[in-house]
Amino acid sequence: MRALGYKKPQIDDIITYAVGHASLLGAPHINHESLHDKGFTKTKIAELEGRLHDAFDIKFVFNKWTLGAEFLTQTLKIPVEDLEDPTFDLLTALGFSRAEINAANSHVCGAMTVEGAP
Repeated sequence: MRALGYKKPQIDDIITYAVGHASLLGAPHINHESLHDKGFTKTKIAELEGRLHDAFDIKFVFNKWTLGAEFLTQTLKIPVEDLEDPTFDLLTALGFSRAEINAANSHVCGAMTVEGAP
């Protein structure tokens, strides 16, 4: 990109657009504050953050393997039978809309393309 005349800040913006921030910090809608408001502890948020660097979609991090069935059923009051359903989507169950999930996902995981980058 340097050879094409882009400056470092522009290159950084393009890369972040494509690959994301790998963090919920500053994410729209689904972030540390909104999760705390829904009952997530600092420890659980840290566990999520620890998994985001490998995620290509945030919904695959919001699951019983990352958060633990006990936390989901006792703290968040998710029914056990929902956790066993392979189509269960925790973010939707927490009240986030598809648009909110997509916006947060773009922030965390990026657009996976440079098309449309700033």
